[in-house]
Formats: sequence, C-alpha cells, structure tokens
Amino acid sequence: MSITTVEVLILSSSRDFATDIVCHRLSELGTSFLRLNIEQLSDIAIVLDPVRAVLSCRFEGREWRVNASGLKSVWWRLATFRRDAFGHPIEPAGQLQFSQWPALMRGLMLFEEARWYNFPSATYRAESKPYQLRKAAALGFTIPETRITNDRSLDIPSELGDLIALKSIDTVYLVEEHQQHFTYTSVVSWQDCADDDFHLLPATCQALLEPKLDLRVTVIGDRLWCHAITTEDEPIAGDWRVQSKSRLVYRKSKLTAAQSTRCLQLVRELGLRFAAVDLLRSNGKEWFIEINPTGEWAWLDSDGEIANAIAQELSK
Repeated sequence: MSITTVEVLILSSSRDFATDIVCHRLSELGTSFLRLNIEQLSDIAIVLDPVRAVLSCRFEGREWRVNASGLKSVWWRLATFRRDAFGHPIEPAGQLQFSQWPALMRGLMLFEEARWYNFPSATYRAESKPYQLRKAAALGFTIPETRITNDRSLDIPSELGDLIALKSIDTVYLVEEHQQHFTYTSVVSWQDCADDDFHLLPATCQALLEPKLDLRVTVIGDRLWCHAITTEDEPIAGDWRVQSKSRLVYRKSKLTAAQSTRCLQLVRELGLRFAAVDLLRSNGKEWFIEINPTGEWAWLDSDGEIANAIAQELSK
C-alpha cells in the first residue's frame, strides 16, 4: 500500500464548496494534502498516536500519514462547536457520533507546530460577537452603538434610536418538522420587539445605519480583498442576505490604508490568519459590524485570486 506524506491537512465538511476550490488549487501546486470531512469520518480507518503526533488514515487501498515534522499547515473550516438542530430525538448511537467525531477533530490541535488557518481555540474566541466588538473598538474601528439585553424596560430609543438593527448573538439554525429556519438582521422599532416575551432570550440591538454600503473584506495572511455588495448598483436597506441572489452585485472596492491596516491588525490580534470582516460605509464613515473566522469567500472570487492566495499560503 502506498503511503502519502501530508503537507496540508484540511478539516472541513463535504458540503463546503470553498474547500473544493482550495483542494483543486493545491493539486495544481503539487502540494500533498489530506481532506477530512466530518460527515464521512466513519468511512475512514483512522489511527492517531497523540504522543508521537502521527495520524494515519486509510481509505480504498490508499494511506495518508500526517507527521508533526512534515506538516506545513492546517485549514480549519469547521465551527468550534456544532449548531446542528434536529426535529426529532437522536438515538444514543447518533448522540455518540455527534460528540466523539468533533472531539477527534479538535484533538488534532496537537499538530500545533503547523500554521493553522485558524487554530480552534482562536476561532472559538473570535466567534464571540461581544468579544470581537471590544477588540475592534480598541484598534480604532468605529462601532455602532450596541446593547445586548433581554431588558424590555431599557430606554433604547433615546440610546440607539426608534428604529434599530436587531440581531441574534450567535448563528440561529432551527428545524421545525421539515422546515429549516435561519435568522437575519431585522430593522424593527423598539416598541414592536420589546414585547412581553422579550426577556426570554438575549438579543443584540444596534443603532441603525441607513443609507449604507455593505463591504466584505477577506483576509488571508498579510493580504486582503474588499468587495462592495449592492443590488444593481444600489445600496441595500437592511440585511443583504435576504435579497434574491440574482439581484446582488459584487464589485471590488478599496479601503483607506488606515482601515486596511486595522483589518489586518484585528485578524492578528484575535490570533487568526484568515477571516472575513463585515464593514458598512455610512454617513461618511466606515463602521465595523463583525468578523467571521470561518467566513465564506468563494462567491466573491470570480477571478480565482483569493483561492490562489489561500492555496499558496497553505503551501508555503
């Protein structure tokens, strides 16, 4: 049986199209890689020696071996905790798979000598919206006035305005029978949202920025790309993700040198090497909205420049 020594380890999902592109680019560069999709791990014969830091994976007559001494980098494309929702009770066997395979993936942090994009503990910390807002403000980003609360008695109109941007604190993915539900940023009046049930969950309330231009900044290593998101050249009111994809237009844009530096600094400050940063351009300013350490980028990369940069960064 031939054994392939792995230079790049990719921990991902079979549904991640962006990882497909990166794998293709790594093949073009002649970089040996192993991609492990969390849904398919039970089909692979896996042996991990945690003391010697050696991972062996066998599948269909081939074997891949990961050694701490030869591994250049790790591309971590998973959330640090799973947000899957189920519409029915899970059998014990399913519960075990749900807990144990992610634990194995996290356990690969033992390959800490490699460059991680990004290390799971840094990803976990950076995923916290309150934490990242504090860090961004310390670096000089302009932050919309924000309150995270379940207190309906707050005088939000005097602090943020009558209309606010209402958000969840973390990604919301719910399943109800055969229906899937996601939440997006909503523009609402405080009077409408601060009802008798408001105390049941904490929510993020931010001052509304309108009109505004949405900017997505993709950072890998010391490079970044900025794209403006519009609908047929018109800025988008509210959350652009609820718009029809056929109407969305993505164009390359530019940041000031100072703002570009802040984006790179924030990524480094959070212990990351890759991230997607969301900014808004409104009222003559650029406002920081959030940073996502496992953010999407493939839908912006029409010329393949970002994919090439990621593959080169992983291979160097």
